[in-house]
Amino acid sequence: MRDGEAVIVILIGAPGSGKGTQSRKLSMSLSMPKISTGDILRSYTLSNHPLSDKINSIIASGSLVPDDILFSVISERLSSPDCDRGFILDGYPRNIQQATFLDSVLSQRKHRLVVVEIVVPEDVLIKRIAGRFSCKSCGTIYNQYFSKPKQAGICDQCGSSEFYYRVDDKESVVMERLRAYQLQTLPLIEFYNQRNLVCKVNGDKSSDEVHEDLLSCIFDKTPKIS
Repeated sequence: MRDGEAVIVILIGAPGSGKGTQSRKLSMSLSMPKISTGDILRSYTLSNHPLSDKINSIIASGSLVPDDILFSVISERLSSPDCDRGFILDGYPRNIQQATFLDSVLSQRKHRLVVVEIVVPEDVLIKRIAGRFSCKSCGTIYNQYFSKPKQAGICDQCGSSEFYYRVDDKESVVMERLRAYQLQTLPLIEFYNQRNLVCKVNGDKSSDEVHEDLLSCIFDKTPKIS
């Protein structure tokens, strides 16, 4: 990283791509904050911020938080001192309007922008999400395709025999979520592709291998799909 230049990483990936895990690993490796709109909004709901009541009521109704509120909270978060050296954006921007707003926020900042798309085959994404189940007692997450308990029906961590599946992890729901993601995200990737900013990483590898490929993308901008 060049002196005085912040590195800003935008991670793009479908549900089940491992984007959340990789953003946390990058945050630790690069000593930069991981920023997600979900985390920010949750912090607002627990604070006395002027927008707290409004955000709480929107979330309680099940509606999406409108862009004007997101713009305000994102702008405020990115002005924090811990973002001066750079940051990792997880789940933002999600559309062209949000990307354009982000450009305007960053226009006064000396920075290098890297957009990384974590690519995983759809059949693998479906298995990763639809195969998930958790221990009711301790919350340990398993997967019926990739990481079953060592002893069938018994949690490795606490010995409980009670497990649960999330309702929105059903295969039909997962497929609909993936379709919605594709419709929303393809224009965003094209937006950044036109500026030669997108580096694609194969997410169908071990977590450590994906992490190394992400670091390579960030430091030398070499596409890592293989």
